[in-house]
Amino acid sequence: MPQRLKLEVRERLLAAAAAVFAEQGFERARLADVAERAGTSSSNIYKYFADKEALFDEIVTPTLAGRLLRLLRGRIRELRAIGNWLQADASGSERARALLSFWIEQRLVVLILLRGADGTRYAHVRNLMIREMVRLASGYVTDKAGAAPTPLMDFMLERTFTRTLDTIADTLSAYRDAPSIQSAISLFWRYQLAGLQSLLDPDASGGDRQAFTGP
Repeated sequence: MPQRLKLEVRERLLAAAAAVFAEQGFERARLADVAERAGTSSSNIYKYFADKEALFDEIVTPTLAGRLLRLLRGRIRELRAIGNWLQADASGSERARALLSFWIEQRLVVLILLRGADGTRYAHVRNLMIREMVRLASGYVTDKAGAAPTPLMDFMLERTFTRTLDTIADTLSAYRDAPSIQSAISLFWRYQLAGLQSLLDPDASGGDRQAFTGP
């Protein structure tokens, strides 16, 4: 019985820490906040974890960070093979469903990686995600237009995908249950996919190819 109680306390501390890190970010989070959320004392945390870093490393792992990146890469690559991007939301894309499921299942971890990992070894993950999305989208433009994107296109892609991550983080922060997250992301994807297709495939939308790929 005593050992079972210790395991329960440890799990309660991990749950509380995940919520605090997601809300405040690693740098601003205090062990006192974690203890209060878990209904215990700050000194009790040190019976289970050496310090704040050790507690964080139990929550955000290389496996989870790597899986997020792999799912994201697969999702972006898929768009190169889909003709109508409006059908590439979770209802029409297995990779979109897999990515969305991961966001829901690992909601707090994803929130931490998107905007709360400064001061940790995962601080680079957010920018890496943006760079990967820009790189893969630029490859799509090159394939379609036969020329590398202009600096203007690269700038627009970087801004677009930065706001994409902000919107995902805002959604995961505002909603906790799966149906609400699914509905919110579905609305966002409907808007974003139409915009991306118009931006990246000017021929399909009657846009100005030269503005993005040069003469």
